[in-house]
Amino acid sequence: MSTRYIAQRVLTGEVIDWAVPIATDGGTQELSAVGSLSGTVAPDTGAMRARDGRLVLEEWGTFLYEETDDEIRWGGLVISSGWKGREWSVECAGFTTYATGTPFTGELVSASIDPVDVVRRIWADVQAGPDSDLGLTVVGPTSTGVRLGTAEDPYELVWYNTPDCGRELSDLAKDAPFDFTERHYWQGDTIRHEFVIGYPRLGRRRTDLTFLQGVNITANIEPGIGGDDFANGVIGLGAGEGRGAVRRETSKRDGRLRRTKVLAAKDVTQEARLDAIIRDELQRRQSGASVASITVVDHPNARVGSWAIGDDILVTGELPWLGRYEEWHRIIGWAPSSPTRGVLKLALSDSFTYGGTA
Repeated sequence: MSTRYIAQRVLTGEVIDWAVPIATDGGTQELSAVGSLSGTVAPDTGAMRARDGRLVLEEWGTFLYEETDDEIRWGGLVISSGWKGREWSVECAGFTTYATGTPFTGELVSASIDPVDVVRRIWADVQAGPDSDLGLTVVGPTSTGVRLGTAEDPYELVWYNTPDCGRELSDLAKDAPFDFTERHYWQGDTIRHEFVIGYPRLGRRRTDLTFLQGVNITANIEPGIGGDDFANGVIGLGAGEGRGAVRRETSKRDGRLRRTKVLAAKDVTQEARLDAIIRDELQRRQSGASVASITVVDHPNARVGSWAIGDDILVTGELPWLGRYEEWHRIIGWAPSSPTRGVLKLALSDSFTYGGTA
């Protein structure tokens, strides 16, 4: 495998360096969050300035892409840099970081609007101003069946409340809920950029891949039992707004302090359906040990990059105290640490609630 880093001017699209001399651990893709990439450049000998005299890696002026064997695996913006001794350190973030801190400048008031329509309005607003167009296209379903706002309590996204576009995108994904990620790819000689919406989810259960400690998982897996996610009570909020929203509650007395979590399921209109959902959520919140991350080596069980963000994989190993461990986990982030290794960020599959449940 051959990996290179490509630098491109944000506003003009000009490729200013086809092989940036940067050392990184690989760009990290994230599920419904902003990806990142950190790296260092050896002492400058003048090669890190473009023909126009500006830095090749310029904050908010340069796109940086990680390409392996002609496939773009990661893309983002240079957002900060500094010096550590004689080395130049560079921080990059995915395209969606541009929405964070950017105020919505329009007026959107609706008694019934689909969250994905709001997403498209937000990105149109973000990229409408001068020197603001990332070339990012929203793709995915045109409808979720969820509706925001009512005649009595309309959904509002208006400039005079100075809403943060990035925060609103994150809240929409959680409330609907839906998944999103970024995708960058070659189309001829042009690099295309997409904000990909997945409803009810991204990814799928991968029964064709195997992740086994001591085989393609390189180190002993280390599950943890997270107290932050524990709950023995769940409040469910369904369709409707304010006091008119469908509301149900369930709990279990288990000898521990009461811990209550709130679950938003805005596409659910029936109390019986919401009861079933929060019962499942209560069970998930009391689930056992989970593995936060694994490092895997390229292997016939699972070639590096053969998975996708959002996929469910079965993690298997032998543990002291617990014995055999075998649990389905969802890939919520990953980065190639080398051409033949990858680091997967995981969460228990049962900890997720998907849309499309009305």
